[in-house]
Amino acid sequence: MMLHLRGSRKGLHKKCVPFLGEYLSLLHMMDMRMKDVLEEDKILQEIVVLQEAAKQYRIQPEEQFRAWFWALERLSENESYIRSCQLEP
Repeated sequence: MMLHLRGSRKGLHKKCVPFLGEYLSLLHMMDMRMKDVLEEDKILQEIVVLQEAAKQYRIQPEEQFRAWFWALERLSENESYIRSCQLEP
């Protein structure tokens, strides 16, 4: 998680892609335990900064990756759910 980043925002997040789930989990935990509006606001501001930085990404997948990705087996929703439960019970 990148909540520790402070200072100038210019170019700060160009080399990282945050995992949104971590932010949402933290927000949920704070909501359940502290009800601290200021802390939630700080995290939401961080999310906005990261979203703005991500808009500048211009990532084009390599052809080898693209071929591998489209050759992957497609799972039904039920199969995906079963595998998800196996990985994270």
